[in-house]
Amino acid sequence: MNSRRFTPLGRKLSIAILGTSLFALLLAFALNLIFMFCSHRQDAADRARSLASLMAPSLAVAIDFDDADAAREDLSSLALISGVAGASIYVNGAKLFASYGKAFPPFTGVHQEVVMHISNMVVTWPITTASPESVLVIDISFDDQWTTFFHSLLVAAIILAVVFILCVKVATLFCHKLTDPLREFTETIVEISRSKGYARRVKYENNDEIGLLMSEFNVMLEKIELREAQLQRHHETLEQKVDERTRQLELNKLKLVRNNYILVEEIKKRAKAEMIREEVERINQHDLKSGLSLIIGYPELLLRDGELSGSQEKSIKRIRAAGYRMLDMIQNHLNMFKMEKDIYSLDLKPVDLVEVVCGLEEEFAPLLKSKGVTLGIELDNTEVVGDEQFVIPGEEPLLRVILRNLIQNGIEASGPDDRVVVRMYNYSKKQFSVFNSAPVPKEIRDRIFEKYITYGKENGTGLGTYFAALIARTHGANIYMKTDEKSGTVMTVSFRSTAKL
Repeated sequence: MNSRRFTPLGRKLSIAILGTSLFALLLAFALNLIFMFCSHRQDAADRARSLASLMAPSLAVAIDFDDADAAREDLSSLALISGVAGASIYVNGAKLFASYGKAFPPFTGVHQEVVMHISNMVVTWPITTASPESVLVIDISFDDQWTTFFHSLLVAAIILAVVFILCVKVATLFCHKLTDPLREFTETIVEISRSKGYARRVKYENNDEIGLLMSEFNVMLEKIELREAQLQRHHETLEQKVDERTRQLELNKLKLVRNNYILVEEIKKRAKAEMIREEVERINQHDLKSGLSLIIGYPELLLRDGELSGSQEKSIKRIRAAGYRMLDMIQNHLNMFKMEKDIYSLDLKPVDLVEVVCGLEEEFAPLLKSKGVTLGIELDNTEVVGDEQFVIPGEEPLLRVILRNLIQNGIEASGPDDRVVVRMYNYSKKQFSVFNSAPVPKEIRDRIFEKYITYGKENGTGLGTYFAALIARTHGANIYMKTDEKSGTVMTVSFRSTAKL
């Protein structure tokens, strides 16, 4: 608190009491002076009227006998009366008959009146005589009144000073009785605010407002002290918890460092194992390709030499096609890895899907025959004869893999006398689909395009639809499925845009 602006309540209370008392005394003094002033003048006026009424009959005799000396002698007797400055007798309205002391100007009328002035008073009184309009005029000075007034003022000032001093003493006594508890209360609050010592109490037991205030303040201090103790205990508990958490964090940090070290070692081991795996796969691919060269080369030699029957030539071609298919599978395994890492680069060329599907029809002829399933090929809802074209920009081996996987799944899911249909559409965005009448099992419908998802196939790998989805994504196409028990299953590949060659 700023001490320069702080004014004690006792001082304010003293100023209020003394100011009110002083104002009341001054007001009473002023009213008393006014009353005294008015009363003195009223008494003087009454005495002047009585004096004029007493002198008028004696002056009437002098006027009737026209004895001005007798009138002046009667008027001179007024010298015995204090405050009379002069007197005059007028006859016939304006003629001065006799005077004493101060003279007056002629009067024009005769009537009874008292005219008050600041320093004097003029009394006019008619005289009943034989002479018409006779009047007595007396001038009374207020000098003695002003002397009395100033004397009373001095006495009142002395009384006022004595009373004011007594009021100061009484006001100081009462202010101390009223403000000492408040001063002690204020000092206690300041000390508590500075030292935070809530155990201190204010002692005041009177049954007044201050006593009630201090009693409630003591109750509040008890609650604050209790709350402070609770907060202190809570603070200590929090410090303990923080220490425990800090120790736990240190332990977790050590565990994390140890786990990071183990993880780094594991990453190194896995990287080394990955390198070994890739090297083994590279060697396996090389060895498989070397073996497949014989499987593919011998059918080529047999077909070149000729002298084969029709059925033998057909079987030799199927062996050759199987060899090329195995070669594609080996190559596609590496391509699938690149597509998963999103590092595969497409070599776009125009691919006629009608030709590809017709080639796959020949490839799946044994499977179709064994399952009793027929394969249909449609272009814009019209059965394909063989000379149509449906050109898609892409890589022919990859697009063949999509169609092979989807057609093979459709054939394997179909029953005898069922029909698998490959439909191609020349819409603004080209698309093709593979239909079969069997629904996809509910257990794998939501995950059909995920890796290693298969159901009900003894030798299934769960890579067919997954690899088809990878190839479609690489070609900028969407692949989706519709399946139910009534309408069967449709796998659709829709190209989002036509790539430029």
